[in-house]
Amino acid sequence: MSNVDGPSRMKTLFAGAIGNFVEWYDFALYGFFATTIAAQFFPETDGTTALLYTFSIFGVSFMARPLGAIAFGHLSDRIGRRPALSISVLLMSAGTVGIGLLPGYADIGATAAFLLLAARLLQGFSAGGESSSASVFVIEHAPEGRRGRYASYVLISVALGTVFGILVSLLMSSITNADQLASWGWRVPFIAAAPLALVGLYLRLRVHESPAFSELQTEGRLESAPIVQAFKVAKRPMLILIGFAMSNSVASYLVTSFLVAHLTTTAQFTQTQSLIVLLVAYVVLMCGSLVAGRAIDTLGRKRVAVGSAIGLGLWAVPTFIYLEHGTVIGACVFVGGLAFLLSFTSTTT
Repeated sequence: MSNVDGPSRMKTLFAGAIGNFVEWYDFALYGFFATTIAAQFFPETDGTTALLYTFSIFGVSFMARPLGAIAFGHLSDRIGRRPALSISVLLMSAGTVGIGLLPGYADIGATAAFLLLAARLLQGFSAGGESSSASVFVIEHAPEGRRGRYASYVLISVALGTVFGILVSLLMSSITNADQLASWGWRVPFIAAAPLALVGLYLRLRVHESPAFSELQTEGRLESAPIVQAFKVAKRPMLILIGFAMSNSVASYLVTSFLVAHLTTTAQFTQTQSLIVLLVAYVVLMCGSLVAGRAIDTLGRKRVAVGSAIGLGLWAVPTFIYLEHGTVIGACVFVGGLAFLLSFTSTTT
């Protein structure tokens, strides 16, 4: 059990949360501006094909996430949670700012797409380390019997980062016309990640190291090859968790990155209407995570994980059928239900 006092725990929560906030603000912007990015980097193809190319780059970047998780997991177990998290938030924001500064196809041709891919790979690599490391850092500071609640705060930071991205996107859409948004307006939210990264770094450098890591370091029990040791002693639980995390990630990114593009191209929603639906979803996600955290501490992680995964699978089918030709209010209801169930699976993950 952690022996860290209350004020230190609160500082830890903010430090862990700011990294996830920055990560998901950064990472989600790509989905919000996918149609604009497609036009900027793939103008020689039709709209549907350009969007497929854009999301292909988004998908390829996920290949870097396991590598980032392994690399940062190793660093976290060797040099500490705090320095690993400080590096991850800087790399994530470097990739995001890079996207905002990239020249488009009109300036450098096909090279622009390769640079976009490089920036996305950097984001994916750092995100792989950020997600797991931040959760471990926060949970290791949690008092006995409240790990679920502390895990829920990590998810709230994810939702807040996404909501902030939505609000910034709505702001840019409202203060620019279509030509201005396509020319330079979409770049502003990406470049704004720079000061957010500095805030995140500042907060993380001012908190104490995880009590669990500090204890291992003091006793000289740090593993030289922590990943190898983990597979030796906990192979089966790790594989089960990896499978569960995969299903959760599919649902999460359908909501975070695919939803806006789907609503604007298939359901013929405006960009503003699509972002409003997503905003409602993430408000529900934040509220649901609080319920999920308390349910985990009361009922146990396994019951909550299995029940929410089944519910999510059943609810997803009618949701996407409805979104083919639904209304904005109906979309808010269906997507809100999806977000509520997602809050339970994500908190347990």
